[in-house]
Amino acid sequence: MNSVKAVMNTHLKYHFTLFTMPWMVVIFSLLINVSIAAMVNRTEAFNTGGILSIIIFMLVAGIVNTAQTFPFSIDLSIRRKDYFTGTIMAFLIACILTSSLMTLFSFLESQVTGGWGYNVHFFSLLDYINPNKFWQLWCYFSILVSGMMFGFAISSLFQRAGKTGLYAFFTIIGLLLTVFALLFTQFNLWAPVFLYLGGHLEIVIWSMLVLAILFAASSYFLLRRAAV
Repeated sequence: MNSVKAVMNTHLKYHFTLFTMPWMVVIFSLLINVSIAAMVNRTEAFNTGGILSIIIFMLVAGIVNTAQTFPFSIDLSIRRKDYFTGTIMAFLIACILTSSLMTLFSFLESQVTGGWGYNVHFFSLLDYINPNKFWQLWCYFSILVSGMMFGFAISSLFQRAGKTGLYAFFTIIGLLLTVFALLFTQFNLWAPVFLYLGGHLEIVIWSMLVLAILFAASSYFLLRRAAV
C-alpha cells in the first residue's frame, strides 16, 4: 500500500500538468469568448466549444505523466502492479476533481451569472440535452476518464514497444479511420449515426466508460512486459 501511495504522490506532484495548465488554458479561452460576446453584444445564446481543450489536456496528461513517472518508479523498485494501481487512483482523483469543477462552473454559468453576463454557453452546453447537474457531472467524468485512460494506454504502448509500436499503432488507426470515413461518405451514414448518438447519449456515455476500462486493462498488460 505504501508503494501505491508513493506512486499516487508522484503523479500528483505533477499538478501543473494535471490541473494547473489545463485550467489556465480553459480560463483564458473563457475570457476570450466572453470578450468576443461582449464586443458582438448579441442577445441570443453564444455557444462555444472551448471546453474541449480541457478534455484534450487530460488525454495529454495521461501520456505525459506516465512517460515521466514509470521509469522513475521502476528505478525505485516499485512493482508494476503497484505502479498501475497508484496511477489509476491518481488519474481517477484528477478526473473527479476536474469534472466537479466543470460542473460547478456550469452551474455558475447557467444559474448564477446568466452566461457570465453575455449569455455565453461555455461550460453549460450540456444544458441543451439535460440541465441536471448530477447528470452533467457523470457525463464530464466519463469523458475525462476515457480520454485520460486512452492517454495512459498510448504511453504504456510506448513503454512496451517504443517508437516503432507507436508508429504502427497510429498507422493502423489512421487507416481504419480513413476506411470508416469513406464508407460513411459512400453510404451517407454520417447524419443517421450522429442523430442516433444524439438521441441515445446514455449509450455513448456508458460506451466511454467501457472503453476506459479496456484502455486501463491494456495499459496493465503492456506495463507488465515493459522494459525500462
